[in-house]
Amino acid sequence: MNSSSRPALHLNSKLLSSGAILLCVGGVVLMAGAALSATALAQAAKDWISQLEESPSEMAQRRLHQFKVAAEAGSKAWRDQTD
Repeated sequence: MNSSSRPALHLNSKLLSSGAILLCVGGVVLMAGAALSATALAQAAKDWISQLEESPSEMAQRRLHQFKVAAEAGSKAWRDQTD
């Protein structure tokens, strides 16, 4: 059997186009679901943040101040110990 006598490939174009259409419809449904889910998550995060006693930026500033104070105290203790 030589390479020139290979059988031809026959595609069912109706079935192929139906599959492509279903893939496109599925993609649109997927994108709509992702958008709805993202909206729900964003709303939940916004509600959660509004219920906090202090804003995330205030919390970050307070933690940064605590870190600076602790680092300064640790540095001072290390210097005092090496003297």
